[in-house]
Parts: sequence; C-alpha cells; structure tokens
Amino acid sequence: MNNQDLDRFDVKLIGIIFNPQKRLIMLIKRKTKDAYTFLDGPLTYKDELDVKLKTYSKEKTGYNIKNLGAVYARNCLEKENRLHLYFLCEIASGKENKAQDIEEIKWVKPSQVEKYLKEKLPPRLKEYIINLE
Repeated sequence: MNNQDLDRFDVKLIGIIFNPQKRLIMLIKRKTKDAYTFLDGPLTYKDELDVKLKTYSKEKTGYNIKNLGAVYARNCLEKENRLHLYFLCEIASGKENKAQDIEEIKWVKPSQVEKYLKEKLPPRLKEYIINLE
C-alpha cells in the first residue's frame, strides 16, 4: 500500500429517519445481515450528499425524506478507512415499499435503538437519539 492509498477513505451516509408524531426511529434489516441498521449507503466523490441520501431512502424504503441536517460524524479510519456521517431525517411522503435486499423495516423507540443495532453507539450520538424520545 502506498502513501496515496493511506490518504483515501470512504464516506458512508447514515440516515436516522424519525417519525416526530409517533416519536419512533426507522431501522432496516437487510437479508444478508444479522442485525438492524439505520438507512445507509456509500457516498462517492461525484454524488451530491442530500440527493444521494434521499435516493437511498426512496430506493430502499419507498419513503421520500426531508434531511434535517447532520447530527454526528464518526471517524472510523483506524480500522475501516471510513467516515460515517449521520443525518436526522423525517418522512416527507410515500409509503413503505421495501427493496428486494431489505427483509424488514421496523419502527422503534429511540431508547431501544442500540438493542436492535446490536452495537454500542458513540455516547454523544446515543444521547442525541435518546433525547428524541
């Protein structure tokens, strides 16, 4: 691996989709995974961030979303060469229509998100999510 490769990393967009009326967060379970995740996908250098996040939502869940803004950035460079960018989003329109690779869409209370993700969230992100309840 040369020095130029060490300077590169991938950006992963993560949408925390929130239903403010019911105070619930959407999690998805892919057919190839054991645990639930937030809506996510890669961002390439030619993608416009907001458009890409909305495209992922429509393609994977059937919902059009409103991006309310970035809420957390997580540097995973030490093990994945990846930067995770978390955005709070709300459903704007549409109805549930799962993509073929999605097994289930589940709405959960913010305090139960970690249980379904089967991983520990960074403390500041966890606090932010729990405060949505």
